[in-house]
Amino acid sequence: MRVFIALVVLMLAACANTALHTVNADGADRDSRHRAELRMELASAYYAEGQYSTALKEVDTALAIDPTLAGAHGLRGLVLMQTGQDKQAERSLREALRLAPDNPDWQNNMGWFVCQRQSAKAAMPYFLQALSNKTYSSPQKALLNAGLCSLKDQDAVNAESYFLRALQFEPNLVLARVKLAKIYFERGDLTKARRHILVAVQSEKIVVEDLMMAIHIERKLGDRAAEKSLVSKLKRLYPDSPKAAAYFGGETDE
Repeated sequence: MRVFIALVVLMLAACANTALHTVNADGADRDSRHRAELRMELASAYYAEGQYSTALKEVDTALAIDPTLAGAHGLRGLVLMQTGQDKQAERSLREALRLAPDNPDWQNNMGWFVCQRQSAKAAMPYFLQALSNKTYSSPQKALLNAGLCSLKDQDAVNAESYFLRALQFEPNLVLARVKLAKIYFERGDLTKARRHILVAVQSEKIVVEDLMMAIHIERKLGDRAAEKSLVSKLKRLYPDSPKAAAYFGGETDE
């Protein structure tokens, strides 16, 4: 009987030690993941500010802590894209997708990479796969990229469709508005062109070429007051632009 009790005690002690080891291991894993995610947040902030070398150092530190962090691989791919290191960027983006094959953000980013570096046709499946995910929190990103990619392939019809769908999710998406305005302007549909370009103008996130397009639209529509208002905006935002100077010199017609 004593032998039996002793064996039971030994078994319970062994189980307790195993359980404690498991808890400690799980805690260590959670701590590593947390530290890696903090590094990735820093990397994201540096990336947003255009400090790509610092962002790369931070994301590499995150991956050294936790090489299974799919988001860090994906962010690394984006950073490397910006610095022109395409082969390494593609490897990182594909690793992100390998670790998180159903993540729509990385599908979208992979599609953008393929669109920019390879072909529009090869990129579209990535965007469509991202959009098929009902949990995707920002489908306007993939829709915008699909539209831009379609324009690269000289497919204005599909581009228009993607941009309009993107606006359903984010009505003030300036780039989609600008691209739609250009599509309609080139078709001669000035009313639609005006509707979209004015949203972009109001945001003040508009480059000089697009502001010039807005001026041309108002001129063609014969709205001199609107044209004058846009010219004032052009002068205020881009006083040193050669195109603005050309307008002020009376050389605006292209």
